[in-house]
Amino acid sequence: MSDVRRSRLAVWVTSTTALLALALAPGAVAAGEGPDFGGSANTADQTFDVSGVLDGVDTGTVVSTTSSSNGPPVQYTRAALCVSTTTRADLTPSCPNNDPIVEYCLDGSAAQLPIWRRTQNTDGTWTEWAVVQMYTCPGDAPLLAAIEHEWTQLRPQPSDIALQPNTGWVIATVPTVAMAEDAPRLHAATLLGAAVDIRATASGYRWEWGDGSHTSTSDPGRPYPHGTVTHTYPHASEEATVQLETTWTGEYRINGGPWRDFDTTISSESTPVDLAIYDPRSRLVACDLADSCRIEASG
Repeated sequence: MSDVRRSRLAVWVTSTTALLALALAPGAVAAGEGPDFGGSANTADQTFDVSGVLDGVDTGTVVSTTSSSNGPPVQYTRAALCVSTTTRADLTPSCPNNDPIVEYCLDGSAAQLPIWRRTQNTDGTWTEWAVVQMYTCPGDAPLLAAIEHEWTQLRPQPSDIALQPNTGWVIATVPTVAMAEDAPRLHAATLLGAAVDIRATASGYRWEWGDGSHTSTSDPGRPYPHGTVTHTYPHASEEATVQLETTWTGEYRINGGPWRDFDTTISSESTPVDLAIYDPRSRLVACDLADSCRIEASG
């Protein structure tokens, strides 16, 4: 009976990579000690794959390597770590307090249990069991790749451009108020058998005003008289095209689990709006009874 003092946090602070490096590093395993499962072990560089063999047996089943003249027999098994501070490691790894740690993969399924290993001594006894690989989720990598691909291919419904005044024309030297609709966009997909929800949230707006200037902001804007995104055209113009590019950050969840952030962003382009920019100076306008008006020549 031995005490292997591990808290749940300490288990995961110790990375799988570090444990594998320890198990496979030169000198950590004697030459020829790798398991000989149908001759698949590579004793030259001490690389081997035990997981495939253990996947086909029940938890706690001990799988032995073939004894060779180059090294002692080695045994492997899968067993959980324990929430408590005591793990029985002399016979088969077990939790005497019946408190095994259960970890879960991204799709909600239980992770594969850690792989334990022990070596036979020259007197026929065995060393205590030691962990050589932590909890693993072989399906996580392809699922994450599929989700990332789905995200990068999405084109969220663009934000509608709203301008005040919304008459199709504005007055030079008078601020024009701009706004963008910023509701989150939702997308659902089934990827590798998992139900995936993706949520895109507008995080940035780049306004092109059509006069050579632009505004970049994270503010979607507010209506008059509290407008927070405005632009003032310096002079009259027959036409200025207002364009908007929206940047979206994203989150995803799998099978209704917790939301997780994407590391990348995507963008969308709104339908442009054409404006006429009028001169603010007064003009004499002649109108008839049918409300047909013309601008009188000045002078």
